[in-house]
Amino acid sequence: MRPFEIWRDPATKVTFYFSHSDETLTTGVMVIPAGAELPKHNRPKAFENLVQVSGKCLMKVFDDDDKATDHILDVGDTLRMEKGQFHIHSNPYVEPSYTLFKAEGDITEVVKVVRETFERVE
Repeated sequence: MRPFEIWRDPATKVTFYFSHSDETLTTGVMVIPAGAELPKHNRPKAFENLVQVSGKCLMKVFDDDDKATDHILDVGDTLRMEKGQFHIHSNPYVEPSYTLFKAEGDITEVVKVVRETFERVE
Protein backbone atom coordinates (compact mmCIF):
# COMPACT_ATOMS: atom_id res chain seq x y z
CA MET A 1 0.00 0.00 0.00
CA ARG A 2 1.25 3.47 -0.90
CA PRO A 3 1.36 6.01 1.94
CA PHE A 4 0.06 8.76 -0.37
CA GLU A 5 -2.59 9.18 -3.05
CA ILE A 6 -0.96 11.17 -5.85
CA TRP A 7 -3.01 13.19 -8.35
CA ARG A 8 -1.92 15.63 -11.09
CA ASP A 9 -4.08 18.38 -12.56
CA PRO A 10 -3.95 17.84 -16.34
CA ALA A 11 -4.35 21.59 -17.01
CA THR A 12 -1.82 23.12 -14.59
CA LYS A 13 0.39 20.06 -13.88
CA VAL A 14 0.08 20.82 -10.13
CA THR A 15 0.50 17.57 -8.20
CA PHE A 16 -1.25 16.74 -4.92
CA TYR A 17 0.09 14.13 -2.51
CA PHE A 18 -2.74 13.31 -0.08
CA SER A 19 -1.52 11.60 3.10
CA HIS A 20 -4.86 11.64 4.95
CA SER A 21 -8.39 12.73 4.15
CA ASP A 22 -11.66 12.49 6.07
CA GLU A 23 -14.51 14.79 7.15
CA THR A 24 -12.40 16.57 9.78
CA LEU A 25 -8.84 16.73 8.42
CA THR A 26 -6.98 16.48 5.13
CA THR A 27 -3.19 16.66 4.90
CA GLY A 28 -0.62 16.41 2.17
CA VAL A 29 1.83 18.23 -0.06
CA MET A 30 1.12 20.30 -3.16
CA VAL A 31 3.82 20.68 -5.82
CA ILE A 32 3.38 23.65 -8.15
CA PRO A 33 5.66 23.67 -11.20
CA ALA A 34 7.46 26.86 -12.16
CA GLY A 35 5.08 29.27 -13.86
CA ALA A 36 1.89 27.42 -12.82
CA GLU A 37 -1.14 28.80 -10.99
CA LEU A 38 -4.31 27.23 -9.64
CA PRO A 39 -7.66 28.91 -10.29
CA LYS A 40 -9.18 31.11 -7.57
CA HIS A 41 -11.00 28.90 -5.05
CA ASN A 42 -12.02 28.54 -1.41
CA ARG A 43 -12.72 25.89 1.21
CA PRO A 44 -16.17 26.77 2.62
CA LYS A 45 -16.04 24.15 5.39
CA ALA A 46 -12.36 24.19 6.35
CA PHE A 47 -9.49 26.32 7.58
CA GLU A 48 -6.49 25.94 5.28
CA ASN A 49 -3.03 25.89 6.85
CA LEU A 50 0.10 26.04 4.69
CA VAL A 51 3.80 25.53 5.39
CA GLN A 52 6.30 26.15 2.61
CA VAL A 53 8.81 23.28 2.60
CA SER A 54 10.82 23.95 -0.58
CA GLY A 55 10.96 26.67 -3.20
CA LYS A 56 8.63 29.66 -2.96
CA CYS A 57 4.91 30.19 -3.46
CA LEU A 58 2.91 33.33 -4.13
CA MET A 59 -0.45 33.23 -2.37
CA LYS A 60 -3.11 35.74 -3.39
CA VAL A 61 -5.65 35.96 -0.54
CA PHE A 62 -8.90 37.84 -1.13
CA ASP A 63 -10.91 39.82 1.44
CA ASP A 64 -14.70 40.24 1.54
CA ASP A 65 -14.46 43.09 -1.01
CA ASP A 66 -12.54 40.79 -3.41
CA LYS A 67 -9.32 42.75 -2.89
CA ALA A 68 -6.22 40.54 -3.05
CA THR A 69 -3.27 40.63 -0.68
CA ASP A 70 -0.09 38.91 -1.84
CA HIS A 71 1.82 36.61 0.51
CA ILE A 72 5.17 35.29 -0.63
CA LEU A 73 5.89 32.04 1.19
CA ASP A 74 9.58 31.20 1.56
CA VAL A 75 10.82 27.96 3.12
CA GLY A 76 9.46 27.72 6.67
CA ASP A 77 6.79 30.39 6.22
CA THR A 78 3.21 29.61 7.21
CA LEU A 79 -0.20 30.92 6.24
CA ARG A 80 -3.63 30.19 7.73
CA MET A 81 -6.78 31.03 5.81
CA GLU A 82 -10.26 31.24 7.27
CA LYS A 83 -13.17 29.06 6.18
CA GLY A 84 -14.52 30.29 2.87
CA GLN A 85 -11.63 32.65 2.15
CA PHE A 86 -10.91 32.82 -1.58
CA HIS A 87 -7.29 32.46 -2.65
CA ILE A 88 -4.93 31.52 -5.47
CA HIS A 89 -1.81 29.36 -5.17
CA SER A 90 0.79 30.36 -7.77
CA ASN A 91 4.44 29.84 -8.57
CA PRO A 92 5.87 32.63 -10.74
CA TYR A 93 9.38 31.48 -9.82
CA VAL A 94 11.92 29.26 -11.64
CA GLU A 95 11.97 26.27 -9.31
CA PRO A 96 9.08 24.02 -8.18
CA SER A 97 7.13 25.00 -5.07
CA TYR A 98 6.44 22.39 -2.36
CA THR A 99 3.75 23.36 0.12
CA LEU A 100 2.50 21.25 3.02
CA PHE A 101 -1.23 21.72 3.52
CA LYS A 102 -3.56 20.87 6.37
CA ALA A 103 -7.26 21.49 5.94
CA GLU A 104 -9.05 21.55 9.29
CA GLY A 105 -12.62 20.68 8.37
CA ASP A 106 -14.48 18.89 5.60
CA ILE A 107 -13.00 19.08 2.10
CA THR A 108 -14.16 15.62 1.06
CA GLU A 109 -16.09 17.09 -1.90
CA VAL A 110 -12.88 18.74 -3.14
CA VAL A 111 -10.97 15.46 -2.84
CA LYS A 112 -13.80 13.68 -4.69
CA VAL A 113 -13.55 16.16 -7.59
CA VAL A 114 -9.76 15.69 -7.68
CA ARG A 115 -10.20 11.91 -7.86
CA GLU A 116 -12.74 12.26 -10.68
CA THR A 117 -10.98 14.86 -12.85
CA PHE A 118 -7.23 14.67 -12.21
CA GLU A 119 -4.75 12.07 -13.46
CA ARG A 120 -3.67 9.39 -10.96
CA VAL A 121 0.11 9.18 -10.61
CA GLU A 122 1.38 5.66 -9.94
